[in-house]
Amino acid sequence: MATSADSGSSPQERADALQQIARRHGAGYRSVGEMAYDIIREGILDGTLPPGTKLRQETLADTIGISRLPIRSALIQLEADGLVEFHARRGAMVRALTVQEATEVYHLRSVLEREALRLAMAEMTPERIARLRELAAEADATSEGGAFVEARSEFYATLYDSAARPLQWELIEQLRLKLGRYVLGWRMVSTEGHRHSHEELVEVVATGDAEKADAVLAHHLDHVRDGVLALLGVE
Repeated sequence: MATSADSGSSPQERADALQQIARRHGAGYRSVGEMAYDIIREGILDGTLPPGTKLRQETLADTIGISRLPIRSALIQLEADGLVEFHARRGAMVRALTVQEATEVYHLRSVLEREALRLAMAEMTPERIARLRELAAEADATSEGGAFVEARSEFYATLYDSAARPLQWELIEQLRLKLGRYVLGWRMVSTEGHRHSHEELVEVVATGDAEKADAVLAHHLDHVRDGVLALLGVE
């Protein structure tokens, strides 16, 4: 079973980091519940709330500055996303993946994403290549926190043409989110995590060589999988 991540931060430091996230999300929402969901979700994905962290509703409500009810609703939604789990006596906690679950997620990602790439390359346009180059440069230059998760998500949504196949992208994104915090943790402790270049993948895609692009993507997924499994304690 995967164990709680040691973030090296105190409860007060985590609370301060969560308050910073809350300040960035303080406006433009249709409901407080939607805001609470985004704040806690980002806190989980960027490592502010590492796997195994207890999510006390009172503490979260005080930290974010809202009532407990939207916090409860947000945690239920995050449970459906696979990021939070509820225990009868311990309450809500940030869900930690087992080694077996992480391995299965990467197997499913490989199947879905390689097929998504093949379909998208058959319909690739010069305009999308130009946009992918912009997003790739941004993703390669970003290495920390929620900005890394969001930059990577936007790049792959464009690469796989999420607008043309929204259901396929929804499945891929759900799998990616389950592992985003582990990928971020691996990048923070290992220089190996910085070797993948999104720009390199775009240039291969731009040639129209689907077989080579597939090989580059498959190698990347295998490489990151091995790094995440090492973080979870597999030699």
